[in-house]
Amino acid sequence: IDNIIIEENDMVKRFDRHGKEGVLHYITLNVKGRCKAFKSAENARASCLTLRHHCDEYPAKLIAYIIMPEHIHAIVNPLDGDVSNFLTQLKPAITGKILDIAVEHQNQQVISWLYDEKKERNRLWQDGKYNFHLYTDRLIWQKINYIHTNPIARGITKTAEEYPFSSYRAMYGSNLEIIIPIDREMWWDEIVLEGIEK
Repeated sequence: IDNIIIEENDMVKRFDRHGKEGVLHYITLNVKGRCKAFKSAENARASCLTLRHHCDEYPAKLIAYIIMPEHIHAIVNPLDGDVSNFLTQLKPAITGKILDIAVEHQNQQVISWLYDEKKERNRLWQDGKYNFHLYTDRLIWQKINYIHTNPIARGITKTAEEYPFSSYRAMYGSNLEIIIPIDREMWWDEIVLEGIEK
């Protein structure tokens, strides 16, 4: 599909660190009711930028990602290893951006859907999350390829490169716009990890 191959190189590291710092996690976040909150290019772009900013601030390495109309897939490596805390902060950050866009465009329907004044919480995300530790080099690349071929499988585009809201262009190079960079080095330096563990 789309001329993609699974690459195997010298990245076989630290697969025995499950539950510790420096582990890669494959995550999926679904929009409540499978509503297509990211169907608009403006919302999808804002979500890309928010994801990158959050990874920089947390910090976490962003290996691969895709913003689909009603869900997000990503592979991340939080420095502290706490993917639950990473997502707890990421989800409201993305919601806030979508809400800001709705307010800017005076889209009352979206505003009402996103914000429940009575409960004082957003309603963008489906409860819970899906994530698991990527423990082999081959599994990492299987998930990267799965992420990038999502738009093809859904019939949205014919090639992965056509879809702007994923890491494909940044990972493989492209003459088309690259919205955000990814972290080409998947792993944290051992010295940094040792400092966290202490």
